[in-house]
Amino acid sequence: MNDKNYSMTSQSIVGIVVLLLGVVLTLGNFDIINSSSVLRFWPVLLVVFGAIKAMQPGRSGGRLFGIIVAGIGILMLLDRMDIIWFEFWDLWPLILILVGGSLMLKSGRRHKVEKGESSSEYVSGMAILGGIEQRNSSLYFKGGSVSAIMGGHEIDLRNADIPENGEAVLEVFALMGGIELKVPEDWLVVLEGSAFLGGFESKARGGNGRKKFIIRGQAVLGGVEVRN
Repeated sequence: MNDKNYSMTSQSIVGIVVLLLGVVLTLGNFDIINSSSVLRFWPVLLVVFGAIKAMQPGRSGGRLFGIIVAGIGILMLLDRMDIIWFEFWDLWPLILILVGGSLMLKSGRRHKVEKGESSSEYVSGMAILGGIEQRNSSLYFKGGSVSAIMGGHEIDLRNADIPENGEAVLEVFALMGGIELKVPEDWLVVLEGSAFLGGFESKARGGNGRKKFIIRGQAVLGGVEVRN
């Protein structure tokens, strides 16, 4: 999935949600329907979003994230339909499942350093209840894997480089924490992340596409930011 398609899909989903919300509120204002009764079933949006993520081809981490979000939505719907009863915070162990599953999947995808390669071509690290600052100046940067769990992880790649017509892939995971990436201006940043009560944001100037920096992963109650 390229950057353009991913962006269009996200915008389409948000647009549909906003459109439906406007329709429900308008019909409610004209007393055609009881908008409050309809809006209490908003968790159906979590089910739809999670199902879309779970059915997308590609990484297992994204599918696991989608399944958990859809599961939360289903439980909340059942609660509103008085089929089951629970408090939202009863679901907090699902965060542990998401963290553990993500770490296991990342360890399975851990990059192997081939003969003739330098480990400096990759970045890695995990910030837990603290902060990490890293710099990388490799002329053949290829990506890596970083996490921030109730902490902060800052990576400066402004002196690094990606070979012409090449790409680097960075796997990220932010849970109640933040990851900040500083990249050169000639890199094309492609975000392929999933966010739940968090966000992915790129403030980087777009490159010409000859050097592609792909960022994949999840942000749960946290954020990932890319800038120059």
